[in-house]
Order: sequence, then structure tokens, then C-alpha cells
Amino acid sequence: MKLTKTCAKFLRKHGGTILAVAASVGVVATAIETGRATAKAQHILEVDKELTKFNENEFGVTEEPPTKKQIVQMCWKAYVPAAILGGGTIACILGSNALNKKQIAGLTAAYMALGKTYQEYRRQVAEQIGVEEEKDIYKDTQDVLEAPAPAGTDEEKLLCYEPISKRYFHATETELMDAFYNVNRNFALNGEVSLNDFYSFLPGLDFIPEGDMLGWCAEYLSNEWEYYWIDFNYARQTTDDGLEVYYVTAFQEPIKEYLDYDPTRREPF
Repeated sequence: MKLTKTCAKFLRKHGGTILAVAASVGVVATAIETGRATAKAQHILEVDKELTKFNENEFGVTEEPPTKKQIVQMCWKAYVPAAILGGGTIACILGSNALNKKQIAGLTAAYMALGKTYQEYRRQVAEQIGVEEEKDIYKDTQDVLEAPAPAGTDEEKLLCYEPISKRYFHATETELMDAFYNVNRNFALNGEVSLNDFYSFLPGLDFIPEGDMLGWCAEYLSNEWEYYWIDFNYARQTTDDGLEVYYVTAFQEPIKEYLDYDPTRREPF
């Protein structure tokens, strides 16, 4: 089952590229096979010509040159392999185009949904604190983002905890934000992302066996959350012995069998 899901994920992500490569190979193979078929057809016509000449010389039987219809009837079988390769090549081209259109449409929808969510967030902030104050905060934020980081600045490593795999790790705030961004970028590009994909961006966390079976897909987020963004956060908590730990979680929990999402039979992980 795990191998099947992995293969399905690979094909879903790289199907367009595989079909494009297959189409390129098919074009070359079709040209080669057409050349071979033409050589076979010429041989068939030469044999027929020699046979006609033999009959005329030996038996005095004179035959008319073959018509175009008769030539087709004699030679069409030689072109069957080339026709099959050509049909397969056309199918690969159309399939690759369809998959690319689907990926582009999903990516466009994800970015549009993200932009809509961002604009709605700014609108609600403006309603709470006022339009001018929101604009000032936005401007200050842009200035901070554009300002170069001071040389030699070392960020503090935070003790973090990931509750699904029940593992601790250390990461800076920048590393956490980069991980959250990269996961959502992959999600926007591919329409799905696994829990192991998320772990690959967190420092010190290896894959887990069930990590490929848990994840997020565009259908799940759009159906149950109505937007295409995985809200990760890191919340500080203090243990009973006074240790500060940052819990790294996603607001939208990953689900089982996310590649075959069905809202009517979904089970929590």
C-alpha cells in the first residue's frame, strides 16, 4: 500500500514531465519506424514489379501497373508499427498538455486564494485599529523586510516539539518560518504535500514510516477550510519544571490517505 501511494504521488507530481519525455522519444521512434516501413513498402513494390515482369516473359501475361488503391492494400501492414507509435506520441502530447494545464490552474487558484486571504486579513485589521494605523504598520513592516540584516547576528536556537511524531529539535525562528514557507510553496506548486515533506524542511527531523501516508491536499483544504494555505505556528509553552518549549503545529491537521481524499469517508489521524 505504501509503495502504491508513493508511486501515485510521484506520478501525480512528475506525470507531465514523464509524458513530455515519452512524447519526445515517440517523435524520434515514429520517424525511424516510418523510414523502415517505407523501405519495406519499396521492397514489396519491387517484388511485385519483378513478378509482373516474370509472368510477362514466361507466360505472356501482361498485367497493368498497380493502382494507388492496390499499392495501399499491399503495403499498409508495413506502416502499422509507425501508426501505433505515432498515435501513442500524440496521446502523450495531449496528456502532458492536460496535466500541465491542471497544475497551472491549481497554482493560479492557490495564489488567488492566498491573495484574497491576505487582503481580507488586512481589511479586518484596518477595521479593528483604523485604516491609517494599518497603513503605517504595513509600511513599517516593509521597511523592516527590506533592511539588510546586521553582520554577525546570531539567532537564538529554540527548543521545539513536534507532537505528531513526538520529537524535540532545535531551530531558529528564521528556520521555522523558512520551513513553513517552503512547505506551502510545494503545496501551491503540486496541490499536495506530505508530513515527511514538512519534516524535510525542519532541522534534525528524519522521515517517519507513516509520514508519507499523512498530509494535506488542495481538495481537503478547499472543502473543509475554504482556502489554500497551511497555517503552521509555533506556540511557546512552559513545562511543569519551568522548561520553555515551542510546539510546532498546523492549524489544519494532516489527514490519512490525503492523495485519495474523500470527505464522505475521511478518518482523523
